[in-house]
Amino acid sequence: MDMQPTVSIVGAGPAGFALAAGLQSHGTSVLLYSHPTHLRHANHVKRNGHLKASGLMQGFTHFPITTDMAEAVAFSQILILTVPSTGQETVLQELRKFPLQQHAIIAIPGNLFSLIANVDVGCIFETNLSPYSCRMEEGGLTVLGKKELVFIAALQRDLNPTIHETVASLFPMQLKWCSSVVEVCLSNVNGIFHPLMMLMNAGRVENTLGDFFLYSEGLTPSVANAMVAVDHVRIKIGEALGFRLRSAVEISNECYGQGFGGFVDLAQNSPPHNKLKAPSSLENRNISEDVPDLLVFWCQLAEKLGIDASPIRAVITLAEMATGVDYFETGRNMRRLHLEHLSRAELIERFGIIQERMVINSSRL
Repeated sequence: MDMQPTVSIVGAGPAGFALAAGLQSHGTSVLLYSHPTHLRHANHVKRNGHLKASGLMQGFTHFPITTDMAEAVAFSQILILTVPSTGQETVLQELRKFPLQQHAIIAIPGNLFSLIANVDVGCIFETNLSPYSCRMEEGGLTVLGKKELVFIAALQRDLNPTIHETVASLFPMQLKWCSSVVEVCLSNVNGIFHPLMMLMNAGRVENTLGDFFLYSEGLTPSVANAMVAVDHVRIKIGEALGFRLRSAVEISNECYGQGFGGFVDLAQNSPPHNKLKAPSSLENRNISEDVPDLLVFWCQLAEKLGIDASPIRAVITLAEMATGVDYFETGRNMRRLHLEHLSRAELIERFGIIQERMVINSSRL
């Protein structure tokens, strides 16, 4: 592993720009890669001559931006993917052209990226969430929230500890090391929050084009009740695999350093959430990413483990009816993840807990 503080960030969206600015402000040399077909934010930043950050991150930042994946691969042996999981396949098509045996890939968030990667790489890490909650408009970055803790795991379980230390040194927050990428995937609570808020407010989204606060106005007690039902299934999956998963609210509290007592309390009073405007349509990653790339796997994994997954299946079915998309077919199902032939016992053996969680506090940033 290259121990020099250099990182190539693959994905020039809000998450990529926020991470690039955060890393560079702490002395890490950054190169940001934008896919040639997704240049909207990159072009705005280039036109402005800088990245202007506001909110929890203030100031003007300059760093190089490239559309050449070869340059990104050569710049650093650490590649951080900040593209949505819906864009990971596109990035993989580029990465497969290069020898990556000496590289580490960190997928933020992972959503089981490592199980679809099919790339010869030194190691792959996945996180449950992005470090920053942020938005971009015309080249300006607004940082609404910063996690105090992020869940992470490597696909490989026998890595040299120094690699974990190198990864931990990059993050400006605590890392909670999980026993497998499946535990990390189950800890991505976007799958609990986003789809139900969108679907149970679909009429309001479409009538107002998103002119309301998705959390503080859209997460009502009835929506919260539905979330609790889905969250119960997620927790039962964890129990079957030996994980002690906390509730979605508790995971959010842990990541943001908060102490809310329930979904509605969080929606009303959490600064990173309560002023978030709703998307303008259902054609948004709150559905197009979180339903196929989280809920589909959770549902099929639960059923393989003998758990009643009907609440999750109901959300997926409603999303399919509302959008006309067959998410069970297009999503990260057991077949696409190469898990369809594994028995319940084999799934537990491969992804169940084998060690105590480690917590690495990266104090260098």
